[in-house]
Amino acid sequence: MSTSPFDSIFSTELKTLYANAIDSLIGHAGLTVPCRLLYSGRENQEYCTNCVYDQISQLSANIYNGTGPNPFPENSICPVCMGMGIRDSDSSEIINLACIFDSKYFLNISNNVVNVPDGMIQTICRSIYLPKIRNANELIVDTSLEQYGGYSYQRAGDPNPAGFGDNRYIITLWSRK
Repeated sequence: MSTSPFDSIFSTELKTLYANAIDSLIGHAGLTVPCRLLYSGRENQEYCTNCVYDQISQLSANIYNGTGPNPFPENSICPVCMGMGIRDSDSSEIINLACIFDSKYFLNISNNVVNVPDGMIQTICRSIYLPKIRNANELIVDTSLEQYGGYSYQRAGDPNPAGFGDNRYIITLWSRK
């Protein structure tokens, strides 16, 4: 097994150069925009703040708790949780992501061969955000434009690890919601 004099260059200097270039692109002073990840679902459930929760039936007792935002008459259904006793708690957080909006820059195929739907984007970030992106139900790109609406995306697939031998980054495809 022979080794080339280039092996050491490719294994250290080139990897370092690549990592530094990508880090500068996805760093705070790079090409990232603040994006809001929205979470909801069973793991984010909380007791209704409007009614008494019945531990035995695991539903609402349909009795107003006296402190909730929407009083309701006795023997009627709680208008906040609709008698379920629990509500999905929507939570969110903002992280910086590098977003690529034009598919010709992230798909290495001709649009003549494959029809790429409009509204697909790709995001790139550090791999430490992998659990957050996997758990997110929705992405709102560029929170400074959030007030204008229409920039909501859902994940089009699982995040893919990327890097030059170290899987230091993740790349995720999103489709317009």
